[in-house]
Amino acid sequence: MPTRATSGQDRRELIANSAIRIIARDGLRALTHRGVDKAAGIPQGATSHHARTRLALLELIVNTLAERAIADAKQAAASLNATSQGERQLSIAELAGVITALVETLADRRDDMRARYALILELDDVPLLRGKLTTQSEVHAITREVTALLLARAGLSDSDERVEELISLTDSLVFQRTIIQETISPESILTAYLRGIALSASPTVEM
Repeated sequence: MPTRATSGQDRRELIANSAIRIIARDGLRALTHRGVDKAAGIPQGATSHHARTRLALLELIVNTLAERAIADAKQAAASLNATSQGERQLSIAELAGVITALVETLADRRDDMRARYALILELDDVPLLRGKLTTQSEVHAITREVTALLLARAGLSDSDERVEELISLTDSLVFQRTIIQETISPESILTAYLRGIALSASPTVEM
């Protein structure tokens, strides 16, 4: 039998997941404590018990999204670091393929991504929470580390400017796939961008 603490944590996760689905499906205006109770299949008032105000509910949702993103980023960093020593240089095509796979993985988490974008707009006047979903977050710092390593592995500049450019492009492609739902291939866009910056890189860069 789960402990009281574990049960409470499970309930908070259920509330957060149900709230994320509501935002992804119907937008932030549809987010209410009673609506989350209904969507989660829990007694009326249970959401208010864990997040008494709307701001507290938003904080619970943001923290859940941030924790998932941080876990993903740390896993990607660990995997890349484990295979980086002694590895051959990545070609432009291979690098584009790696980033495309990441775009597709994030786009598959459609509800999380749609909720994230909606919250970024909603929380413009709550910088502490907004920062957890944008460039002031721990996940952004880890993503910068991974992106710099990938660029270096391909013989491309890993300057702050290039790193931020590639992160922004990747995020834009995820937005396109989850919000606009365009069918254009992220790989072709990434390949064109990477080939462009390769013009100023080492002549040993593989296309």
